[in-house]
Amino acid sequence: MNELTDLPNIGPKLAQALIEVGIDTPEKLADLGSIEAWWRVHPQFTCLHSLLALEGALQGIPKSLLDQKTRERLRQETLSG
Repeated sequence: MNELTDLPNIGPKLAQALIEVGIDTPEKLADLGSIEAWWRVHPQFTCLHSLLALEGALQGIPKSLLDQKTRERLRQETLSG
């Protein structure tokens, strides 16, 4: 996978927002992690759904398949950030 849009959950708009903040490859996204990437695309993508999309992309699964423990961890980490 060479393009961000090759990852699950990453559509053209989210991919473009990531590219605009310097996250232009799946490898860079993986290096930063979902939370850091999500903060960098603020305020364009502020909802929890976009964070779940990023985490799912890193795990290679649709965001709907993220387990509850992961969802809660992401929510807690963003509230404390």
